[in-house]
Amino acid sequence: MQPRQPTIRNKTESDAAKSPQRYAIRPDERVSEAVVRAVSTATATELQLDDPLYDHIDPDALNDLFRPYPGRQHSGTEVHFNYHSYTVVVTADAVELR
Repeated sequence: MQPRQPTIRNKTESDAAKSPQRYAIRPDERVSEAVVRAVSTATATELQLDDPLYDHIDPDALNDLFRPYPGRQHSGTEVHFNYHSYTVVVTADAVELR
């Protein structure tokens, strides 16, 4: 099964009412693991079984995008996609749920 393409959507008034939740990516954790941990924590569910990340975005591509390489900086890089009723914003050091 091919993952769905990340989507871009305009913010709505209900988005403004939610406060973003920010989760730091742990040094020993892949970015995709941090996304699942953040959304699982926010929703108190086990998403790996109920709603796998790969149904929404390619986890390997996400990990590769933020993998450290010599001479490569990730400042300013963000990936936005929808997952389990949140807009997920991934940066090099955190996962934000909106």
